[in-house]
Amino acid sequence: MRIAALLLFIAFNLSSVFSQQSSFRALTQDQLNNPDPEDWLMWRGGYENWGYSPLDQINRDNVSDIRMVWSYAIGPGGDGSMGMQVEPTVYDGVLYIRHPNGRYTAHDARNGDLIWEYYRPLSAEFLADGAGLTRYRGRGVFIYSDKLISTSTDGFLFALDPRNGTLLWEAAMADYHSGDQPSGAPVAFGGAIAVPWNCTAVTSLAACHMSAYSVEDGELLWRWYTSPTPADPMHRSWGDDPQVYALEERRNMSPWVTPAVDTERGLFIFGVGSSAPQQPALAGTNGDWPDRLYQGSTVALDHRTGELLWWAQHHTDMWNNDAVYDHILVDSPLRPSLSNALGINPDITPGATRQLVVGSFSKDAIFYAYDRTDGEFMYARPTAYQNVIQSYDGSTGAYTIEPDAIMSGDPDHESTVCKENRQVPQGAYSPLTNAYYVPAFNGRCVTIKLTSLTPSVRTGYNTSTIASAANPVANLGQPEAINVETGETLWKLELEAPLYGMLTTGGGLLFAADTNRRFYAIDQWSGEILWQTILNGLSDMAPISYGVDGRQYIAVISPGGTLGSAAHLGQLGIQVPVGLQEIGHTLFVFALPE
Repeated sequence: MRIAALLLFIAFNLSSVFSQQSSFRALTQDQLNNPDPEDWLMWRGGYENWGYSPLDQINRDNVSDIRMVWSYAIGPGGDGSMGMQVEPTVYDGVLYIRHPNGRYTAHDARNGDLIWEYYRPLSAEFLADGAGLTRYRGRGVFIYSDKLISTSTDGFLFALDPRNGTLLWEAAMADYHSGDQPSGAPVAFGGAIAVPWNCTAVTSLAACHMSAYSVEDGELLWRWYTSPTPADPMHRSWGDDPQVYALEERRNMSPWVTPAVDTERGLFIFGVGSSAPQQPALAGTNGDWPDRLYQGSTVALDHRTGELLWWAQHHTDMWNNDAVYDHILVDSPLRPSLSNALGINPDITPGATRQLVVGSFSKDAIFYAYDRTDGEFMYARPTAYQNVIQSYDGSTGAYTIEPDAIMSGDPDHESTVCKENRQVPQGAYSPLTNAYYVPAFNGRCVTIKLTSLTPSVRTGYNTSTIASAANPVANLGQPEAINVETGETLWKLELEAPLYGMLTTGGGLLFAADTNRRFYAIDQWSGEILWQTILNGLSDMAPISYGVDGRQYIAVISPGGTLGSAAHLGQLGIQVPVGLQEIGHTLFVFALPE
């Protein structure tokens, strides 16, 4: 009797799982533009990159009652993996996830039961010859219509059938021998898939780009180079010697994080990383704004053509301060009048609503607000301590660099810079508070000097760290809530370990894990820690929230740690697993008791 009952139970549950599989409904563009609250359809949950779920079943009054309801052992990374920085995607009760070892799986989002898996191993040649490239890391998948779209780190774009995981098509985007590889999670809009790229001076032999591909078959639709071509009037921002720094010789400027999408205008909005060489003197420029576009900039491209609609440069980057992080699209009234502003546009009409792109775009964790219709500078303010940017011209957005931070062409010149105040894990926005939540911290300051005076991209960053220095701010973790309308601080915490990736919810909660295994629920308005638990390792990726049949779930991956996040623990003398190929990863899912 017991065996019969067990078999009946298994059969029932398998039937339930496979019925979900067979009843898949193709996603429309309207559904992607206006997601069902129970779904988490893409990186950061929606095109605006808020990292926000409107679900409110779990709220400030009952969050202390949540418990782990299921978990799933994802397994260790593949050979050469650099950790796991991924967000699951959830649609219609099915959770899809990209693993750190070449696996892609679908699960019943209620209990984690496996529906299907697809395995895409990297070639032996890639594993043997891909020195300097990142193996296996990918930050997510995207569902468009009836296709589950993802990338492989050896340069392929492909689509799976979300019903069963079978391969529908694949397309080679680049030859990994060039040193190029896809990086961030893909995002699709209007039939075009934008794929963020990693193309560093250390590995890449080709000019960097953002590219778009057809959702039907992966065909290349357009390619926009992150440094201007000779036809671009901004070409001269690279100096007057095109023989030295022709387009094909410019390096870095990787757009390696997923763009936000302005659905009203059909724009991909994203940031661009550092250039190589980094020092203006070695590139034949003086470092004044604008310098070596489009490094250190936010850009907006037409999703249909790749045409550049506007740009805004935040700094000339001599310190590997990639401006690729949070680009969050928000409509908000503006009346900034804060005492610690680095610059305020004098033409802002107080209280008038503007369509903005906001966030802390760079490792210096400075908070920015720009008009996303044309890239006009609104205001900027610091969060954690930094000594790199002195100010911004409110009318033009032009930057002024702290003189002591400038790396000149003097081989004996040393600069001590404090700028490592945030990393890849994402901040979040909440419409309940009209606040941006930044995972800022006060990392080590470093003394750097030039390693080479030769103006060549083959020297990489042209700098070397010769010493570390104490940050003048004692606490390492400094998460902060910033009112978008005023730029003022709602609250700021002082924590031993940094909070990393963040999620806001309609229940008034901010969920985030730190680099010391703690996972928190925090009051969005006050910063009060309302609940916490301990995970099996550090997590540096953002949680997500989704619902199935009216029940809300909170999901977080641990350990998702990278070498960068583990280094922060070294400052504290804490030894924990790093989360690379030698240890496993786990997806933890929490909910209120039924």
